[in-house]
Amino acid sequence: MVTIEQRIEQLNKQFGFKENPEDFNFELNPERIAYRNEALRKYNRELYSQYLADHYPNQLESEMNNFDQSLNSLTEISKEDAKQLFLEKNINLLKSDFSYRDSDAIFKMMTVADEDLGWHLEGNQNDILNVSSTPDQALEGKTSIWLIKS
Repeated sequence: MVTIEQRIEQLNKQFGFKENPEDFNFELNPERIAYRNEALRKYNRELYSQYLADHYPNQLESEMNNFDQSLNSLTEISKEDAKQLFLEKNINLLKSDFSYRDSDAIFKMMTVADEDLGWHLEGNQNDILNVSSTPDQALEGKTSIWLIKS
């Protein structure tokens, strides 16, 4: 289990957001994404709210509304139940905050035209943040995944 401090340190080594904060806007800031993920999985609204108040006070209200919507539909679901859900809803693409290989990644379900699937997945093997994957890729080697079911 990776702590939030360890995750931020790993992400900073890859992206250098602490040294060059001007290179990372709100949407792309790896530190913000890490705090949001941690707060969602731990059901710790205060953690994310405090981070936003300290770093992005102008986005606090709207982002906490988004956070609450995600939190209300977040579940950790078994691999078998996820497979069944993806089949029932014709889900062929998942978007995650971290790499689809990461056990802490939180996935959103999507359905895209089969002919568009290839370009959505282009380069996904190496992506670290905001990653697209197939359901099979996301489930590989896991017993459960975090899923936003809205």
